[in-house]
Amino acid sequence: MKKTYFKKLFAFLAFIYAGALLGQETTITGTVSDAEGPLPGVNIIQKGTSNGVTTDFDGNYSISVPSDAILVFSYIGYTTQEIPLTGNSTLNVILLADAQALDEVVITGFGSQAKVDVTGAIAQIKQEEVRQIVNADPTNALQGRLAGVQVESGGGQPGAPTNVIVRGISSLTNTFPLYVVDGTVVDDITFLNSKDIIDIQVLKDATSAAIYGTRAANGVIIVSTNRGSMNSGPKVTVDVRAGANTVGRTLDFLNGPEFVAFLNQRSINEGQPANIVDPGVNTDFQDLSLNSGFIQDYGFNITGGGEDASYYFSANYYDEEGIVTSTGFERLNVRMNSRFKSGKFTFEESLSYNQRDLNTNPFFGNGTFTAPVVRAAAPERLGGFEAIDSNLYNGSGGTNNYALAQLTNDQTTQRNVLGNLKVNYEIVEGLTASLNIGVDYRNNYVNFFQPTFDMSPTDQQVNLNELNDLTEIRGEVISTNIEPTINYKNTFGKHSIDVLLGGARQQTDNNSLAIGAEGLPSNNITNIAGFADQIVNSSGGRFLSRIFSVFGRINYKFDNKYLFTAIVRRDASSRFSPDNDFNNIVLPAFSAGWVMSNESWWPENSLFNTLKFRAGYGELASQNIGDYLFQSVLNSTSNVSFNNTTSGGFAITDLVDPNISFETAQSTSVGIDGALLNNSITFAADYFIRNNNDVLAPVAVPSTTGSGNPVTQNAASIRNSGFELQANYNHDTGGDFNFNVGLTFATLKNELTELPNPLVGPSIDEEGNTPNRYEVGEPIGFFFGFRNDGIYRSQADIDNDPGVANDPERRAILQPGDFRRIDLNGDGIINNDDRTNLGAPIADFTYGINFNATYKNWDFGLNFNGVQGNEIFNATRFTGTFFLDGNKFGYVRDSFVLGQNENTDIPRASLPNAAGNQLPSDFYVEDGSYLRLRSIEIGYDLTKAINMPWVSSARIFYNMQNVFTITGYTGYDPEIGSTLAGTGGGFFGNPNSTPPIFGRGIDLRAQPRPRTLVVGLQVAF
Repeated sequence: MKKTYFKKLFAFLAFIYAGALLGQETTITGTVSDAEGPLPGVNIIQKGTSNGVTTDFDGNYSISVPSDAILVFSYIGYTTQEIPLTGNSTLNVILLADAQALDEVVITGFGSQAKVDVTGAIAQIKQEEVRQIVNADPTNALQGRLAGVQVESGGGQPGAPTNVIVRGISSLTNTFPLYVVDGTVVDDITFLNSKDIIDIQVLKDATSAAIYGTRAANGVIIVSTNRGSMNSGPKVTVDVRAGANTVGRTLDFLNGPEFVAFLNQRSINEGQPANIVDPGVNTDFQDLSLNSGFIQDYGFNITGGGEDASYYFSANYYDEEGIVTSTGFERLNVRMNSRFKSGKFTFEESLSYNQRDLNTNPFFGNGTFTAPVVRAAAPERLGGFEAIDSNLYNGSGGTNNYALAQLTNDQTTQRNVLGNLKVNYEIVEGLTASLNIGVDYRNNYVNFFQPTFDMSPTDQQVNLNELNDLTEIRGEVISTNIEPTINYKNTFGKHSIDVLLGGARQQTDNNSLAIGAEGLPSNNITNIAGFADQIVNSSGGRFLSRIFSVFGRINYKFDNKYLFTAIVRRDASSRFSPDNDFNNIVLPAFSAGWVMSNESWWPENSLFNTLKFRAGYGELASQNIGDYLFQSVLNSTSNVSFNNTTSGGFAITDLVDPNISFETAQSTSVGIDGALLNNSITFAADYFIRNNNDVLAPVAVPSTTGSGNPVTQNAASIRNSGFELQANYNHDTGGDFNFNVGLTFATLKNELTELPNPLVGPSIDEEGNTPNRYEVGEPIGFFFGFRNDGIYRSQADIDNDPGVANDPERRAILQPGDFRRIDLNGDGIINNDDRTNLGAPIADFTYGINFNATYKNWDFGLNFNGVQGNEIFNATRFTGTFFLDGNKFGYVRDSFVLGQNENTDIPRASLPNAAGNQLPSDFYVEDGSYLRLRSIEIGYDLTKAINMPWVSSARIFYNMQNVFTITGYTGYDPEIGSTLAGTGGGFFGNPNSTPPIFGRGIDLRAQPRPRTLVVGLQVAF
């Protein structure tokens, strides 16, 4: 009896003890990642309960559960995993991508969220899409792939800067977005190797970008580079690409005999003798200037990681020869990224170095097109080239742009070191303190050298250089950002909360020095070195700017259905006066979302798998202007006279407004995100209204103030509104053939709603004519000029034209072959009151189509983009039709000639004159709409064919870019960015660019865009 009793008692106690062990709480920690690295925002829940957490930015998590629990790891875009605990306190999980689910991880600035929880407008592209574009600038990968994001470049110059415009033009000073690379604030991303990029996020509205404050008014572009994967062995990937830039399009110009015939006809029309003799020279300078160029792109990376660390190292060399003579771009990139954990600390570092060498040709199409009667070489002349002699061609002169490009060295070398260190410390579970430190160091060197030459006795300011010229510019920019933050995340019951508090200090220190010299002892000496006596001028300066900020953000989610985000940030900027708090601003933003598909009443078999509504309001601001503009500047060359003696003096010659402050923006947006048909179709639709107020603009002041220059004031307002749609269809049945189709579509309406006085853009000719204008009630930079109703075909047409019935002076100077201007106000007089809106460079809508497919070992990709409804002011038609100097376009063969060629719309050959044929009119304005196949790529997986255990993957591919363009535009390329400002305005005549806003849509001398053919091999070991 006693033995039986004790056996039963022992069994009962053992059962109780075992139950206690099984029910004991234990803390499980680990990292959740995918093939590319850690995943932030992964949901981890104890199965059958509401006990759960989410992974942090580094994919780390910690959860307390019973030792017999089953953990469920779920993340939209990946296959859900259920893992029972086995007694270990560490559990690292690698999630596999689910091709039928939404791709959902997004970076939101100082953190991340699952896209289903995002209440702002954020768009994203992945590394596969970035790598399809073989280009020196990774921002080109955004074109046509993100709704509401437009990328513009001024032609095909290798390494040329691009303009990225997010939801329209919102300022008259600077429209560039803010770039953040691995937590470091930078001005652009042209220095990046696209193969290092994991993804690019674009924060488009105030509710997502407000966390970045006064630098985010034009949108924020966040770039994440590869940091390797934990728990993975070393992997070496080699990527080799080579190909050619070829000439995609040429224009029709007159040949030598045709040019002489044109000049003779023009002389007849101008009442001069037609006595120009054909010299028998017929040089095709377009053919000489445009040639194929070679592209090389070689790189490798090494990646891997252990349980607590990961690393990524890469090196890449890129070299591109432009199709325009004397142009090219060369870049070297080296990057080292890593991540490791030590106790409660997590460290992330990024360090990269790059050097870029850019050779430009500022003379191609500048001013005139070189006359075909000029020889390609003239060995007998100083410098080896010649230009036209106007004494032989009835005053027609000009220079030899091809020769200037061969003679001139215009080289820029830029070196960049970008570093970032982020330290996270987990104070307690869910509470993390972080410190982010970023440094961006840039060193620029420009060498602009022209040797001695003598090309012609005509236009000697450009054709004779008796003393060689050298300009050297050295610049150094050091930008730093220091951002301490503290973040608390927790999930309790149906509630999830994510609170962020932080501060930021950003500083930019800009130093520059320019020295100009002439008359160096030899044309082989291209640096100033010890020749101080030859220095004729110098310039430079130092500019220091700072931003101090504090900010906070709260994300709240209830029952995975109801979402709320609030952001507030306060910025203080050194670019405005500290008096009266003009340099301080507080920016709030609020947004909410409703995941309707998570409601209990939502049918399980609904057409929609996910449906979310979101709306938000936020305020942004901009301080993107120069430093110290609120302070008056003394002019040191203001001489004074006392007793008939001139002495040096100082005077304030430009007035300033000391009360200028931030430009502000109020943004309202609503949106719908959804997935349907078993997640095979996903979409995001947005409608937004953004009102920009206090926009800085030049305001005219009376000359009695002592200054004829306008004063910059917060005086303008701009309104942008539009609709955006981004949709994707993924067909993956598990068979041999699978494909994906993406569509982007965006409309935009832009209006200048307030401005004290009209503004004009850059001049396009020697007469100072300006083709675009800025007025209240019109789109920014609309084209302004006369409308034409054909040409006068006879004197009777002139005499009977009611548009000049009350304008005898104009009737007297008009001739058959002149434009018939439309008298818009009906007063019988043609004058400036008859000028009107001729169209705008802003498209009615933009769109993109992306197609990717796989069939067995083959893969295939297409990328289309298009714009519709914008106009281009083709200013090259002035030099190619009316200008005294240079060659002309082929269409002048059909110019009006009385009694010989009257059935034409091309005006008579003439010089700029009182009739004003040369003035801005719809003759220059063309439809800029186009559809372009930007890239096509075909690849083949060689892994199985190689069949070697040490080769984990291998792929060969062929890529073509700028495949074809459907457009009615007659210039080199319809994708016009900003107008270059000729060869003036920089240090000592060194070329620079007009601000993009004021020259947008004006084709003054854009370079043709090449058609690029590339073959490549990618192998991983």
